[in-house]
Amino acid sequence: MRKAEFLEELKAALEGSVPDSVLWENIRYYDQYISQETASGRREEDVTEEIGSPRLIAKTIIDSSEAAGYRAGEESSRSYQDSGRAGGPVPPRRPEGSVHFHQIDLNKWYWKVLFLLIVVFVFSIVFFVVGGIFSLLIRLAGPILLIWLIYVLIRGMWR
Repeated sequence: MRKAEFLEELKAALEGSVPDSVLWENIRYYDQYISQETASGRREEDVTEEIGSPRLIAKTIIDSSEAAGYRAGEESSRSYQDSGRAGGPVPPRRPEGSVHFHQIDLNKWYWKVLFLLIVVFVFSIVFFVVGGIFSLLIRLAGPILLIWLIYVLIRGMWR
């Protein structure tokens, strides 16, 4: 199956079952995926065959969309409304009980600085603990060495 046929079949299976934003998000995803794979030298037919049936994919998308609380036709009631602020449109509200994942970009400079500070803090703690142990051992080294020397001498005399 060619890419255009795959995308048309997926679109036909999704239309009327999921909001338009979900439909177009998935169409774009599979379009980009197939394009990337064909750019790497693979045939469109092989890629679409590997992906599987567009109808089965559509069923999975519909089920996950419904599980997230979105239904077809909700977009008109969830359309962006101008908030009147300089910030622009207000995103639609998520349904009650839906799960929201907040992604943190760890490539920002302040995360790198925080990581560096944590590493320096951990190394400082390790250095002070190990240094404290060694300073304690240095203070006790003389008496321990003396006790060990007496032990060796006494043990040597009994032989």
